[in-house]
Amino acid sequence: MLSIRPLALLGALVCAGTAQAQTASDCPQLPPDAAVRWEVQPGPDFVFCRAMEIASGQQAFAVTVGRNATFKPRRTDRVGDRVTIDGTRTWWHAPDNGLLAGTIVRETLLELPSGDYAHIIVRAGDEAALARSLRDAEALHFSDVRLGSK
Repeated sequence: MLSIRPLALLGALVCAGTAQAQTASDCPQLPPDAAVRWEVQPGPDFVFCRAMEIASGQQAFAVTVGRNATFKPRRTDRVGDRVTIDGTRTWWHAPDNGLLAGTIVRETLLELPSGDYAHIIVRAGDEAALARSLRDAEALHFSDVRLGSK
């Protein structure tokens, strides 16, 4: 006869897996060849998604999806050529990096079809890491991203 404890444990594991899957869908879809996974932190009117490198555990980039645009891109901070992220043309920006000496920072802002905003920020220690993270960030898909209670 089966004990109730193993069944309760099994039920808790199934529920935990379901909750994780629901939370992960709050983040954009990663490219299939990305070597990162999402860590998700929901807020009251935003979701903070950290793309963590699977091999090192370091953050490659982050995406905040929210109802308000908290990042205000400045034309004078634009770097490189225009890029397209999930069908939206945008620019990467290199804001003043006085607080993070030795770190390369790139940011951009997308207005999503849902009316929400996606602020993407990449921080890298060298040009190779920056190129990898920008490639992954530029291949994100936001089509299924929706903030709760909208």
